[in-house]
Amino acid sequence: MKSWTIKISIVALITHVFLIFMGPYIVMNQLDRNIADAIENPFDGCEDTYDGIIGYLDQVCISKRSSTRMPNYDFMYTMCRYDLANGDLFVSMPVPEDERYWVVHVHNNNTTVEFKINNLQIENERYEFLVTSSNNQNEEIKKIKTTNKGTVFWRLLVNTADEISKLDEFRRTTVCEYR
Repeated sequence: MKSWTIKISIVALITHVFLIFMGPYIVMNQLDRNIADAIENPFDGCEDTYDGIIGYLDQVCISKRSSTRMPNYDFMYTMCRYDLANGDLFVSMPVPEDERYWVVHVHNNNTTVEFKINNLQIENERYEFLVTSSNNQNEEIKKIKTTNKGTVFWRLLVNTADEISKLDEFRRTTVCEYR
């Protein structure tokens, strides 16, 4: 009986350690597969969800994906999934003029948040930064040092359904490009 308890404990410990260290990578690799599938096989009405590496995710298109459960209908989501093997990622995004909630996160490929900022911390009409894996900090633009792969993800609060098309135009001025 004692040997079975030890064996089960060892298997449980190994499984736990494996999931702690490998789980985030499994999640992010699944995200890559889901994005590739959404680009290759878009649902009706969701053909313009992705423009290059930028994803303009809305509630209807998100809810059609089997991998997404219960999207928050109060937000519009935008994301750039990046691979710095293609160069540093320059990001320029519009900032809401009003007090509307807007937040940006930069996630490593292991899901660690490297950077977070919201609209109340920004006074300009646009916010720009460079996602990089290098240590060169000579430029004027904000640099976020991170792993080679990751995601820039931001949310924009939707107050009423009437403003969705206006907010969609607003967020589609976002730029994510390799430099």
